[in-house]
Amino acid sequence: MIDDGLIHEIKNKFPFIKNLKDKNKLDNFMRIIKIIKLKNGEKLLEEGDYCTDIVFVINGVVRVYKLSPEGKEITLYRLYGGETCVLNVASIMSNTPYPATAEAEQEVLVGLIPVSFYNDLFFTEPSFQQFIFNTVSTRFQEVILLIDEIVFKNVNLRLAKFILKKSAENGQKGSLEITHEKIAAELGTAREVISRILKDFEKENIVTLLRGKIIIKNEEKLKRIAEM
Repeated sequence: MIDDGLIHEIKNKFPFIKNLKDKNKLDNFMRIIKIIKLKNGEKLLEEGDYCTDIVFVINGVVRVYKLSPEGKEITLYRLYGGETCVLNVASIMSNTPYPATAEAEQEVLVGLIPVSFYNDLFFTEPSFQQFIFNTVSTRFQEVILLIDEIVFKNVNLRLAKFILKKSAENGQKGSLEITHEKIAAELGTAREVISRILKDFEKENIVTLLRGKIIIKNEEKLKRIAEM
């Protein structure tokens, strides 16, 4: 049985729970949900897995990515507290293997509910239906934007946008602690390509490169590249 503090957190992270028409299902949800903890780097789901439960991320960050036969990664999206995985839902609904890998980027707390209870909620509770529809819509838009980035925009532009975005997100405005390999995985390209472009940025005094760290020297120039 999960404790009151965790019940409160789950209700806050997933507002549809408070809006269930059948209040018995709230009790059932809290009784049925299985809580697991993942450490940074642990896999939640791997490509080829047949899913038996629906994933609800309570806190932490899970990266969902695709790995090519050659070992090249591309990040599809991230899951944060209060979110579920649309590929996980799609795999269960279509009875097909999970098509990606979901990995904890930090310590993560996840709730799992069995597909039978998911189906019961989906077909009887409008608030839960809306939660799933919103998730599908959001992820679909993210993947379309990702395809647009990969197909229509050059790597220089995407790298400049990535550096600016991530340095601001991580509270490290002006610098970013990350490896070239990690950036390549995020942008779906080769590490050598990222290293070459960063070296060009350094020659132009846009950034300074340190081991595992990028320092922004000319933010305005980086923004101009990102907006090309």
